[in-house]
Amino acid sequence: MYTPRRLFGEVESSSDILTHEPFLERARVQREQADDGSARLALGAYVVARLIDKLLLLLSSSPDGIEAFRWQLEAVRRHVRDLPADVPETAHLAGIVATVPTNGPIEPGLWKSLIAYAYFLEHQARLEESLEILTLAARAQDNRISAADFAAYALFSGRLNRQMARWAAANRCYAAAEETAASVGEAVSMFRSRLGRAIVHRGQGNCPAARVIVEEVLREATQLGLREVQAMGYAEAGVLYGLQGLRLESLEAYYSSFQLTDDPVERMRSLGDLALGLLEIGAYDVARIAFEIVTKSQARVLVRINAALELMSLEALAGNRVAFERWRAAVQEQRDSMSPSMAVDYNYKLGTGLAQFGQTKRAQIFLTTALQLAEQHKLNAWYFKIDQAIGKLTEKAEGPAAESAPAILGNVAALREIEMGLREYALAGAPL
Repeated sequence: MYTPRRLFGEVESSSDILTHEPFLERARVQREQADDGSARLALGAYVVARLIDKLLLLLSSSPDGIEAFRWQLEAVRRHVRDLPADVPETAHLAGIVATVPTNGPIEPGLWKSLIAYAYFLEHQARLEESLEILTLAARAQDNRISAADFAAYALFSGRLNRQMARWAAANRCYAAAEETAASVGEAVSMFRSRLGRAIVHRGQGNCPAARVIVEEVLREATQLGLREVQAMGYAEAGVLYGLQGLRLESLEAYYSSFQLTDDPVERMRSLGDLALGLLEIGAYDVARIAFEIVTKSQARVLVRINAALELMSLEALAGNRVAFERWRAAVQEQRDSMSPSMAVDYNYKLGTGLAQFGQTKRAQIFLTTALQLAEQHKLNAWYFKIDQAIGKLTEKAEGPAAESAPAILGNVAALREIEMGLREYALAGAPL
């Protein structure tokens, strides 16, 4: 029942089919950018992945090729030893090859090393590569996958597919996770899978369906006292309320998530979402503080990129052309790490930002690119927003737009509490 095939599909019997293209593509891009060290790392990851493929195929067929495999293993180990020694990725690759057996069965150290590497790749926003390595980990564990491990694989692969806008695959993984977690009474994983399906609904533009799921999860998690689930639920509720125009409710939800989250990485994600809500109501100074905290943190690459992207948009709204260009340059350096939805957001914010400074023709180019990317990845929630922005371009007068900022709800006690809390957090130099 708990098999890799259920999540990742069948694997071809011929090793020639398993090309691991994402690693080769990374190597190609890095070579074009004259970054030899990064290109060598990508090729190192490729040969390690091929080695694990060879091992799994060897164990599932006859042992006739064991001598050839041992030669390949030694060659890969030499390759990894020649990689830059001072980078984390080399340590991951070395750890994997150190656990590859020359004979006998696969030990848990191998698939655990592969899972750790998959998490590292996700943290670096290399989602395709992360999914490749996660698949190898599940195949290496094979019939020793427990219910808890299977649910973890399903949630991980669901999240990766969702971030790459592969909605059907994400839903399949989340359904498998929920079913498995429910069968063994693992409440947190069950709630996480339900929240994952809610995020898929949101990504496809069905906010009402997503909201029903999220609010049900919050009610049940609150009754059970599951702080971790509450934090995740409030974070998603903040997104949904914001999309539905419930600004104060959105801010309160984000702040609740920020307060409930114990994990420092997730706390920065919540802070970034809260900053975005503050930006939308015109609280620029407080939003700037929050976003800058996130950019300087150890949060995941995508979270930090998103904060820098929002700072670019904020400075456009504030009319600060110098700061806008500074953050634009910072974001531009990370374009290869962007997920599909973030690439849409980048082009959208760059287009609307340029329009703020009167550069209508250039703005049109980036907004059109955003629309094409949204159509390509079926990101339905973006269509109307981008179309509306393109339509407004013809109404813009020459020079920066003189749009008034939305009124700040300074008389609302909840908003004053949020502002004071964020300023205290920044002044205290809280651990990031």
